[in-house]
Amino acid sequence: MGYRSWSSLIGLETYVLGALLLSLTVTSTAQTVPHLSPENLLILVNDQSPTSHYLARLYRQYHPDISDDQILLLPGLSDASGPHASPATEIITRQDYESLIAQPVRDYLTHPDYPLRFPRTYVIVTTAGMPYRIADTAVADALYPAGSNAAAVGTQEASIDAASVESELTCLWYSNNGLASFGLPNRMVNPYQGCRSSVACFERAWPHSKPMSWAMGVSTSAPLVQHPLMEGDWPQPYPPLYTVGTSDRSFGPGDIYLTCRLDGPKAQGHSAVFTVRAMLERARRASDPLRGVPPELAVALLDDAPTTPDDVDNNRVFNLNTDIESWQYLPGTIAPPDSPNARYVDDYTHTFLQLTGQTAAPQTLNAATCLLAGGNLMVVCDRRPHVRTSQNDLDAAAALFNARPPNQAIIALATFGVNGDTPTPPDYLFDNDGTGQLNLLNGAVFTSLESFNAVTMFSDVATQPANQAKIVDFISIGGTAAIGHAFEPQPDAAADNEFLFYNLLVDADLDARADLTFVEAAFSSLPYLSWAELVIGDPLMRLAYGPGEPAAWQPVTGDANGDGRVDIKDRRALMVAYGGVLDHTCPDYYQKYNDLCDLNRDGYVNSKDFRVWMAALYAY
Repeated sequence: MGYRSWSSLIGLETYVLGALLLSLTVTSTAQTVPHLSPENLLILVNDQSPTSHYLARLYRQYHPDISDDQILLLPGLSDASGPHASPATEIITRQDYESLIAQPVRDYLTHPDYPLRFPRTYVIVTTAGMPYRIADTAVADALYPAGSNAAAVGTQEASIDAASVESELTCLWYSNNGLASFGLPNRMVNPYQGCRSSVACFERAWPHSKPMSWAMGVSTSAPLVQHPLMEGDWPQPYPPLYTVGTSDRSFGPGDIYLTCRLDGPKAQGHSAVFTVRAMLERARRASDPLRGVPPELAVALLDDAPTTPDDVDNNRVFNLNTDIESWQYLPGTIAPPDSPNARYVDDYTHTFLQLTGQTAAPQTLNAATCLLAGGNLMVVCDRRPHVRTSQNDLDAAAALFNARPPNQAIIALATFGVNGDTPTPPDYLFDNDGTGQLNLLNGAVFTSLESFNAVTMFSDVATQPANQAKIVDFISIGGTAAIGHAFEPQPDAAADNEFLFYNLLVDADLDARADLTFVEAAFSSLPYLSWAELVIGDPLMRLAYGPGEPAAWQPVTGDANGDGRVDIKDRRALMVAYGGVLDHTCPDYYQKYNDLCDLNRDGYVNSKDFRVWMAALYAY
């Protein structure tokens, strides 16, 4: 119950017919289908961080319907995005997480004077300035500022209680709290994985009103192995058998929170407000029906690495049985369907099949259109061994289709990165001039099979291992959002692109907008909660298909009022913000600060910014 099988839709004609039938069904009930909106958010602010305060204010500029009641100030935290911030300030102890973040959020949501807070809140937004990695209580080097000990996590996984703050917040009521706690160690199976419906469809049960327990999952393949229902352990030794699913659950998507972080690349001692501004601006343009994403330019790229010794893109989906492709909400649905035999497929090739209805041929650069994503979006699955997909490859593939211009650009990118089958430097996302190797569109989303791609938000910090790219690299070249790992996640915890790409891109009801928001697409792809994963970007971004822009938005040097021009109007904006200081305790200085007017990005609006404007004005 509560799912539809797509396994029979293999041929392209059959796929298109099925998709059209589905679109007619969805369109007929479109008025009653809920979507996430600004009122479903709770924004957490580090009260000691001017950056965190500022980002809450900035985010409300992009989503004015967010009320004062949806902002929660958290005292007592170190500032992880200020003049004295470093990778060490990104880490919080388990005890401090519980007392300074988790419990205040619980108290806030269930305050007796505000009975609507709890049922309306589906998404918790954290802000730069807050810590985002929870230190392990037992394994000292599971997580540390310069990286993570992969071997320690692999051999002691059952006792690891490290997590990203954001992933831990997803199970706010059921991590050492509630009637049937699953405890701190290990991970929790994500009950939303594999779903193609908005999380807002699922009603919330008041905390402690029902037992949060699942029956033991038992493999039907010999030898029979029992698995704790919220953990998802596998039979050792690795590689896993990927056979055990879950059953008899009362714990469902309505019992978790989706989380998203407003953060981006920054150097130590500097603020993330500038890169977050860029992310939010790109998300706004990608979500705007008057701009949106141009399908004839957009590419969803799966840069596969088919000859790697350990094919880590084969991920287990606990909520889906072996014969089920996805599941959708139906009235009365509480939890995912029973799945005694968890589904296990090649993620990259299966994503291509889900989006295009075609099979990705081996040792080939496969390209096809996704008719349910603006009618003309191109999906590429590069299965050539020892090759990394280039911009020339994308343009050559586009030439095979009618009405696809050159200079194709990424809207979604999944890659093995340095863990692929070809020598790849850690700066593989960059070109020689510091720009991106691949063109990006507004709304572009990134994920990679690199264990340490979110081990820090600082762009100038050496990490271990030093050869992996970071999600902040993608943001710095024009990306809009990303999913990463705050420490060694183990291979089966990586995002499943078939759900990320499908829910991010597909417009099944043909209203020229993707059916789900970015945060829903991200969490529909994650196998585990209470673990290493981190989602950054605007959670409410919901791609629209329209004329779009040929490249991701970048700020114009000298543009102090955000209108895309450098002229006398910028001088007026600079005069209004003159004297503003981001990191200042005096409200008079802080309130005057405007990141658009901080043209040299030093945290002050002063004469140096006028000099930048003058130079840009003469060059404009």
